[in-house]
Amino acid sequence: MNSNNSPMDPETFRSFGRQIYGHEIWIGDVFREGNEICAYALYGHKMVPDKPMPTDYANPVLYDDDGRVEDPDREIVKNPHGWKLSFEDKGADVYTLYVGSKSVWVTDEEGWHRGVKRDFSQVKHSGAYVMTAKRIISKDGANPGSVMHAELELMPSRAKLKVGEDLRLTAYYEGKPLPNHKVLCYCHAAEDIQFVNTDDKGALCYPVKEKGDYIFIVKHSDESKKVDDEFDDTSFTTTLTLETE
Repeated sequence: MNSNNSPMDPETFRSFGRQIYGHEIWIGDVFREGNEICAYALYGHKMVPDKPMPTDYANPVLYDDDGRVEDPDREIVKNPHGWKLSFEDKGADVYTLYVGSKSVWVTDEEGWHRGVKRDFSQVKHSGAYVMTAKRIISKDGANPGSVMHAELELMPSRAKLKVGEDLRLTAYYEGKPLPNHKVLCYCHAAEDIQFVNTDDKGALCYPVKEKGDYIFIVKHSDESKKVDDEFDDTSFTTTLTLETE
């Protein structure tokens, strides 16, 4: 293997490598501390946190009613093991919080490595991986706002779920509905996973049966998003966390 990349610390290498094999980032509990709104940004699988992604390789973004605002503060915490994000509540009806990560990985005869295709020999595959976590913080619990920051998006019909009612959720790619596409729907309380397909308008209906947190995960690969000497395609993963009233 030949590489011109500078050495990567083991924690960064581990975190990005796990991304390829089914891990996600998501935004967990939302709570208040005085006049600040706080949330945990977590990394793991099936809503079980692993270790935090390295700070330099993932970035939080915040929107209010009028558009993008100053990025939230962040610090690494141990319980839960992840990031704690915080920002001042300035009275917006809806805040939309994102955490995003982008990286390029190659696979060769020796395994997988972070870096672009031109820096390695005998590459079997090289891909760009874009991970996004989303959380909507709504004053009335109903209004989900209309922010779509990511290339691959999930937009719910309401910001908080109601037990006994169906959630209507729409998937978008580059601002257009994503029809006939699989979405993973996970109920934390019941540890129940369902795969639900969107209809021809990119929407699905999901019955909410338990109180607690739900996570919705959509994945999409685009072979047109490539750079010849860097990566063959781009894979997107977006997670949306919602909670019941």
